[in-house]
Amino acid sequence: MSNETKTKFEEIKKLSDKYLLNTYNRYPVAFEYGVGEMIFDQDNKGYIDFLAGIAVSNLGHGEADLIEAMRNQMDKILHSSNLYYSEEQAKLAEVIIENSIPGKVFLCNSGTEANEAAFKLMRRHGVKKNIDKPVILALHSSFHGRTLSAMTMTGNESVRSGFGELASDVYFVEANNEDSLIQAFEQYGDSIAGIIMELIMGEGGVVPLTQSFVNLARKLTEETNSLLVFDEIQTGMGRTGKMFCFEHYGMYPDAFTLAKALGSGFPIGALVVAKEYETVLERGMHGSTFGGNHLACVAAYETFKIILSRNLLDHVATISEQMFARLKSMMESTGKIKQVRGRGLHIGVELYSESRPVVEECLKRGLVVNSTAGNVIRIIPPLILSIEKATEGLDILESVLKDMK
Repeated sequence: MSNETKTKFEEIKKLSDKYLLNTYNRYPVAFEYGVGEMIFDQDNKGYIDFLAGIAVSNLGHGEADLIEAMRNQMDKILHSSNLYYSEEQAKLAEVIIENSIPGKVFLCNSGTEANEAAFKLMRRHGVKKNIDKPVILALHSSFHGRTLSAMTMTGNESVRSGFGELASDVYFVEANNEDSLIQAFEQYGDSIAGIIMELIMGEGGVVPLTQSFVNLARKLTEETNSLLVFDEIQTGMGRTGKMFCFEHYGMYPDAFTLAKALGSGFPIGALVVAKEYETVLERGMHGSTFGGNHLACVAAYETFKIILSRNLLDHVATISEQMFARLKSMMESTGKIKQVRGRGLHIGVELYSESRPVVEECLKRGLVVNSTAGNVIRIIPPLILSIEKATEGLDILESVLKDMK
């Protein structure tokens, strides 16, 4: 880092420390621009991006067709509000439904807002069933956001603690523990309004749910007329080699949530509700000022077009197979890896030791990865990742692991 660039970074850090709430444990770099699967700091140092803005920039950086579509929309109108109809909203909702489940869409601004809407959907469904105190089930070690209701459904005490009493009647079961799931349904029975789950628990350490566990959840929700809700915020939009992760499980949810990669970096979220339940939330029961604004919808619609027209899902499957093979060979070559798990380009590398020191050293050597669940390296690169950059990035990771004591 040059002295001039160092001064620039230090000024950014100084301003941030002075004016931004200290709610993030940031790494010592500020990125200035990106190209494809690479991002660059003020010194033009390039980094291979194995994080994609935490599973957001699935199309990489500087995608020309996306930029052109957004620029064209910016010349027209950015926002008019949900008091009026919007062609951009209608087209986006159509492409979501045509590529997922028969139903309807509510548009918002973020993943936590999408899960907030899902919380209200489940609660309202319970009320319509004449349940006095509707119960919502979620999974231990899950993450669904940081607003009150989303935080209440998050099975991570470090996220939940410190805010006093949370929303009531939310209970947790152990992921992939069928006995725990059965016990919860036996205990709360007809009071259950719904269950929400990530099919791959990202913040929980990149833990995929088993087919049998999800099958059982589907069976139990059908028996109790409760809603099965999938949080696809991190796994959706091609991340696992299918447009949506639930396609791997061969079943439809009653609702699912989207955000992150939906807008390829522009904030937008969605709650998708199956046709059978599309009237649960009635007119006036939920809303969002900015949700589904013209520009956000164009970004999301163009994202769908690009993924579908460029065979990116097949590409993800191919790159994923090669990366998993290489990572599993690294278990032997480094002796530092306990397990490799995940699906598609949502990969968790569980270490025998803490993962943050590895992430910090990778950053110094030009690779951006993420630390989660204490000892897991999370690899979630852009879907456009080339085999060359995949190999180069894994070379860096392997060298860091070999050098770590």
